[in-house]
Amino acid sequence: MDTEEIIEKIVEETELDEDEVKEKVEAKMDEFEGLVSEEGAVHLVAKEHGVNVGQEMSEDLKIENIVPDMRKVNFKARVVNISDMNTFERDDEEEDGRVQNVVLGDDTGTIRMTLWDEQTDIADKIDEGDPIEITGAYTMEDDRGNAEIRLGDSAKVAMADEEDVPEVETGGSDTEEASIREVNSENSSYRISGMLMAVYTNNPFYRVDPETGDTVRENDDGEYVTDDGDVVEEPGHRLALSGVLDDGTGNIRVVFFGEQARDVLGIDEETEKEGDLQAVEDAGEEAVGTELEVEGRTRYNDYFGRIELLANSVEEVDTEEQLEDLLEVMEV
Repeated sequence: MDTEEIIEKIVEETELDEDEVKEKVEAKMDEFEGLVSEEGAVHLVAKEHGVNVGQEMSEDLKIENIVPDMRKVNFKARVVNISDMNTFERDDEEEDGRVQNVVLGDDTGTIRMTLWDEQTDIADKIDEGDPIEITGAYTMEDDRGNAEIRLGDSAKVAMADEEDVPEVETGGSDTEEASIREVNSENSSYRISGMLMAVYTNNPFYRVDPETGDTVRENDDGEYVTDDGDVVEEPGHRLALSGVLDDGTGNIRVVFFGEQARDVLGIDEETEKEGDLQAVEDAGEEAVGTELEVEGRTRYNDYFGRIELLANSVEEVDTEEQLEDLLEVMEV
């Protein structure tokens, strides 16, 4: 179901007309400052108005065609990366919860699969580079507006034949140090330096389940619920903000989440958890003009029509030290 079909379904099942739906989609994209694509925004509008746009897929898909809110998703891919397992405490339960992420890829892109509790045993049975086949999965929208694979009770994961899954081109595992003008490929790792020209602090927080990290949203009854419908009594706050970095050769939009956002703003974790908007706005104004070195991976932002960088690490550059190093070189 493409974007226009979803809009038509919203019109059919609500009292909204097409123009009103499109206005709400644009407002949702503005609200998230480009962190969600048009397709993602349409899905969010549909959810808010109780329109089910989940898709059931029976044929194998390429990763580039996997979007949020699909059901019975089947595809083959290679294991690109397996993260460390994290544990967390659950209220009124003796056993800790477990969560682990696996990045999967094919010749069209990569996607994250999140494993919960006993599903994390799957990660012990696979290695990076293995070809696997997934059937009966479903997708959700993650906190960056991308599709994320989840395994329900009927999903299966099995090893696939080598010849059925091409090698994955991920842009290389090495981080390339580059000027901003040279950042021109998707799904690649870059290290860049430049001056922070702008920080966008409009709606910098999103709410999460403090136990699992899942995004939660307020429903019509004023309750905060996960995409699975679980009610979260006291949601936590996480930072997600963007800025523009310029090094004289060009500029690029950089997206900062959690720890990286705190590093840019110079605020502590407690301020983030409390959702202190005024502190974030003040810190954002102070951060403009600082020199940063940022390392991260690129993606193409459909809303802005250009490549952007998702920060994995941020470090403030000591300009005085840089100047001293330059003078030493000139004296040699």
